Amino acid sequence: MTEPTDTTLASATQIAAMQTLRAALLAQHKVLIANDRLQYEAVFGPVPTGRFVQLLTEDAWFRWLDPLSRLIVALDEWLEQTPPQTDAGIALADEAAKLFRHADVEFGERYRLALQQAPDAVLGQGQVVAALRGAPQSPPDVSGKSDAPVAKEPDASANEGDGA
Repeated sequence: MTEPTDTTLASATQIAAMQTLRAALLAQHKVLIANDRLQYEAVFGPVPTGRFVQLLTEDAWFRWLDPLSRLIVALDEWLEQTPPQTDAGIALADEAAKLFRHADVEFGERYRLALQQAPDAVLGQGQVVAALRGAPQSPPDVSGKSDAPVAKEPDASANEGDGA
């Protein structure tokens, strides 16, 4: 008889859900980069592609995208594990949910602005939310709060706290 292990292998369902999440995050990342490029070029003028790639990795204008970039890389690494571990996948889904719900100040502000500027970003948000709903995540904490993203209209926060 074998000893029980502390790690559980990811199921085919979890792996498929994480692949879906990765695809949604990658598509949203691409939309956000395109939108940010438009905004950057509106201020500084057209930028050749080679120079833009350098700006994307080095310029402070684009730093707000770093948490999303790192998350996509972490998902790639998880998917390349043989075999992926359940708990690590859940932690990545939790991280994605936190990023899109309880984002750090800079990411949250710039993300909400992108949602207002780019219709494709709003569509991408819907894909990310749907992918997160299908990805296994940690249960809500004892206060009943969950890290699952809340789909909101870009300006819905202006109506919060009105006592209704």
